[in-house]
Amino acid sequence: MTDSSTSASQTDSKKATSNNRAGFFKRIAAMVYDWLAVIALSMLVTIVNLIAVSYGADFGLFDLTNYSDPSSYLNDQVWFQIELVFWIWLFYAWFWHDGGQTIGMRAWRLKLQRIDGKPVELSRAFKRAALSLLGLGNVFLIFNPKKKLSLQDKLTQTEMIVLTKEQNKQIYLRGIEDPNEP
Repeated sequence: MTDSSTSASQTDSKKATSNNRAGFFKRIAAMVYDWLAVIALSMLVTIVNLIAVSYGADFGLFDLTNYSDPSSYLNDQVWFQIELVFWIWLFYAWFWHDGGQTIGMRAWRLKLQRIDGKPVELSRAFKRAALSLLGLGNVFLIFNPKKKLSLQDKLTQTEMIVLTKEQNKQIYLRGIEDPNEP
């Protein structure tokens, strides 16, 4: 993406901000889509850990004598639960940082940005993911419908805006080439 198109995209996002912040139901719809991706990610992390524990038990690294299988062993491990939460946290933080959209947000044409219209830094995205309280921060929208800022938005100085179809097409994630460029 060229500097001029990036600048135009940011200007469009700033214009959209004043009237087009995402409401409660659009955010929930995007979260449902994202949960499908999060479930798939959790399954992948679990499979990798099951394989590691199975092979580790063969080499004496894990003691599975009190467990019927590696799965029951993993379910009892606090480190595994923390690892799952870490990967989910990383999923959201990375997508918010890299283009301002998760998979569900892209489908519902939502974008996360700073209040001033600039992209979200990775540190701010990590903080926002931690403060979102697994999406419960969005309940704040019900009690504050005019401003359309969730709890995590207020605490991190971010906002979720609704994009037009054209604006949504202009966002490209890192590693995906812009089909409009020669």
